[in-house]
Amino acid sequence: MKITMHSCLRRSTFSAPSLARQVSFRRRISIALVLASSAVSVLSASDVLAQGVYPNRTITVVVPQAAGGGMDAIGRAVTMKMGTLLKTSFIVDNKPGAGGNIGALQVVNAPPDGYTVLLGQTSQFAINPHLYSSMAFDPLKDLVPVVMLADAPNVIVVGADSPFRSLSDIVAAAKASKKLLDFATPGAGTPSHLIGEMFQKVAAIKLVHIPYKGAPNAITDTIAGRTAFMMSSIPSALSQIRSGKLRAIAVSADKRSPTLPDVPTIAEAGYPGFNAGTWYGLFVPANTPAAVIQRINLAANESLASEDVIARVTKEGGITLGGTKEIFAEKIRLDYEKLGKAVRDSGAKVD
Repeated sequence: MKITMHSCLRRSTFSAPSLARQVSFRRRISIALVLASSAVSVLSASDVLAQGVYPNRTITVVVPQAAGGGMDAIGRAVTMKMGTLLKTSFIVDNKPGAGGNIGALQVVNAPPDGYTVLLGQTSQFAINPHLYSSMAFDPLKDLVPVVMLADAPNVIVVGADSPFRSLSDIVAAAKASKKLLDFATPGAGTPSHLIGEMFQKVAAIKLVHIPYKGAPNAITDTIAGRTAFMMSSIPSALSQIRSGKLRAIAVSADKRSPTLPDVPTIAEAGYPGFNAGTWYGLFVPANTPAAVIQRINLAANESLASEDVIARVTKEGGITLGGTKEIFAEKIRLDYEKLGKAVRDSGAKVD
């Protein structure tokens, strides 16, 4: 496998129309939750049958990430509550590899009956189609979005002994130093990498991207000061931030994270409109009956409204979402455009 990349974007990823659509997105989620709770669908005979008997056995949730990560913890918290509501059990099957493509393909090839569900995220749907030269499936056609569960912004972190205490310190050093600063990420083409590329553009700086094979080694080197800073998802870095080994500088969301309320956003630090992160959601194979999709969606939304799930997701660094499958599909479309452009501009490619 060969990875090639360039560290600087050629054009701004943020345009006025896309920002306007992103700003209104959370408002539409709130409206969609109300509509979802009272919706009445016109169902086919097979849909009615599925609604009457589903679920009657264990549901497998494929998580395309190693066990123990933030994505895994969020998925387990939500599906455990869903199991109680649906009077069934969920088992988690961790299938890491190829940027999540291995786990996603497993769900694509599963029967479309609602008993094999994917816990997908931004990478598999908005990044990988542009990053990989070829894929064994089309995530936008072979998988159906059911519901967004949560999102988690990225956080810029430095080691406890780093001289950088603010985002302006990093930017000033990048502009003043003759040697380019480097920044670590879990890998080329990950959301963290692309958010770092976006930030370089809006801050008018150049950095050297250091891709690692996953977050743990990148975090270790950042703690040791072997990299200037790291762009990480909040769930991945949270335990080290809490232990004091990492210092959080700024988060990439449009609002402060409830998990890190004292950490300013990149927008607050002088770059208005900056907003990027990673979302997590449930997907099923194409041709899954509409009644099954609706049943999963409603159970997930009810789970996401419960105080214990909100507390668990927040503890892991995420923000609970929810909403209809249509709202989720629109979010995927927006990110497919925005992050596809970021991939092309960065030059990242996986063969």
